[in-house]
Amino acid sequence: MKKKTTTLKDVAVTCGVSSTAVSLVLNDRPSNLSEKTKELIKATAKSLGYRPDPTARSLATKKTNTIGVIIPDISNAFFSEAVRHIQIELSKHGYDMFLCNTEEKHANDLKYLELLISRNVDGLILTMSAESLTPEHQNVIKQMLKEAKIPYVLFDRFFEGNESKVYVDNESSGYEMTKHLIHNGHKNIGVITGPLVLNSSRDRLKGVTRALNEAGIELSKDHIVTGFYDMETGRIGAKKLLDQVSAIFAFNDLQAFGVIETAKRMGKQIPNDVSLVGFDDIFYSTILETQLTTVRQPIFDMSKAISDLLIRMVSDIEHHEVIKLPAVLVQRHSVKKI
Repeated sequence: MKKKTTTLKDVAVTCGVSSTAVSLVLNDRPSNLSEKTKELIKATAKSLGYRPDPTARSLATKKTNTIGVIIPDISNAFFSEAVRHIQIELSKHGYDMFLCNTEEKHANDLKYLELLISRNVDGLILTMSAESLTPEHQNVIKQMLKEAKIPYVLFDRFFEGNESKVYVDNESSGYEMTKHLIHNGHKNIGVITGPLVLNSSRDRLKGVTRALNEAGIELSKDHIVTGFYDMETGRIGAKKLLDQVSAIFAFNDLQAFGVIETAKRMGKQIPNDVSLVGFDDIFYSTILETQLTTVRQPIFDMSKAISDLLIRMVSDIEHHEVIKLPAVLVQRHSVKKI
């Protein structure tokens, strides 16, 4: 026989108070009740095994204590690691997380935004797909967010505008990594970028170009391969660039792994035949046969910053903030001095 669920009224009857009084105490709302009565209500609720109805509670407080998080690719270690830290940080503030993975598709961005808005989440952390950051599609997303009136923060990728955002200084990072290659004698450099509709890709490329221009080196258009932030793009870039350049700058570590795999199949060694650098410093970059020189994104700091910022915005939706964090060049063994 199914055990009867303890209700708020059961607690009230046992304590000899009203249901309203019990609701005020268990929801930590102001009341004129004595501390003794408050303690009695809490102790009784615990002993009877009372569990609040989250739906009723959210109607009363107008909060669900949930945050929606949308990312484009959970298989990308950068995003999976960031989500892990975001969940930990949100939990410290008493929030649960709804995670949605869009597989880099605009249609999924729309679907999951509608879902999270219908769930009455208190806030949103968004990394939109590359498809959603085209001018036409981003206007649709912006309109949805405006109508929903839910605080949101953009993570890593962002629209041009006044939205709150947390991201790394991609241009400076691309500049410093390219200077590192130049310092090691490389003048014939190839780059593998992500989609250029993304601010991260464009800014990394700006940094590369600035460093080369300062050194009097021109970046050939034939030495730029544009694709996605995945291993397959690295493979494609490697096939085009390995016989053409002395060094390759892959705009994320997954692309670099694709280069390494293809180089091995072509009988080439890194860094003896070609130097290689990446971006992100995901875990696997340290356990390769030749450890990867890369740019370390401060994933923990970014995750903490975006979680703390969104919690502030839940309390004050008019609050807006832009947080740009520095990255660190990590030198390992994949660059040869020539």
